Amino acid sequence: MVIETTLPGWLPELDGTIVGGDLLRSWALSEVWRIRLDGATRKSVIAKRGIGELAGEARRYHELVVPLGIPAPHLLAEGDPGVIILEDLGGDNLEDRPTAEGYEQAVRVLARMRAESARRLAADPALAADLRRSTADLVAMAVRANAAMTALRPDLAGAIDDPIRAMTGRLQQLSSETETIVHGDFQAKNLLHAPGGGIVTIDWSDAYVNPHLGDLYLLLREGRKQGRIESIRMEVLPELFAHEAGTDPQTVTDQLVTGGLCWTMNALRWVVETGVHTVPVSREWIDELVTDLRELARITTPRQVAAG
Repeated sequence: MVIETTLPGWLPELDGTIVGGDLLRSWALSEVWRIRLDGATRKSVIAKRGIGELAGEARRYHELVVPLGIPAPHLLAEGDPGVIILEDLGGDNLEDRPTAEGYEQAVRVLARMRAESARRLAADPALAADLRRSTADLVAMAVRANAAMTALRPDLAGAIDDPIRAMTGRLQQLSSETETIVHGDFQAKNLLHAPGGGIVTIDWSDAYVNPHLGDLYLLLREGRKQGRIESIRMEVLPELFAHEAGTDPQTVTDQLVTGGLCWTMNALRWVVETGVHTVPVSREWIDELVTDLRELARITTPRQVAAG
């Protein structure tokens, strides 16, 4: 839904004359606008403002998206901290227009993106040096999640001890794998149907470098939860990813559990540290996230058995 309203005061100077704007998305920590222009090389651009953890998208463009050659809307300009101007690709996203073909394209995009990012990161270890997340970094994030959750919900004390142990062990096993890009919020609302076909990934404010497969886990989680495409088409996506990535399907199954633990733990950390204060409804997500973590921690894969 597009809402006509007064233009925001944080817009930087743009190429051309602003003739109007549409508020595309707004919540406590983020605003996204389509700004219409006259007398410019572009008829419209996308203006975004992120606050707090969401204020670092420009940095991700400079240190990850551009040097890793990731297809994404071009970063055109920057304003105040957290404000960026992006190329407007138009079209709708996979959430607004869910199709089985779109989800399959998204899986192929993810596999190619990870492969090319891995190649470039291996060739130049200095790339994205400050955006690489080690096992120790991710475990520290889990410890923060546990502390904040326990303070907020004493009834859940100890509830994620097993998931933290499982995540730690799995990440240690994964530490020898090639590092690559993690988008961090790879779900339908951030996957655009590009003009001329294909899928383009947007919203890079959460991106970092690590081998885990949390992006594919999230895409599958949200697709299943929303019932956007037939379950039989959804279930073949991990195998499609394995084929596109040139890896064994069982390895993908194993990495999905590791990625699921990492994504869900960070989602819980965000809710209990930030969400409950800025998006009050997120308090209702805590129990579901804890349940998901506990279920993931109970999954034993062949790789774990072999390691044990």
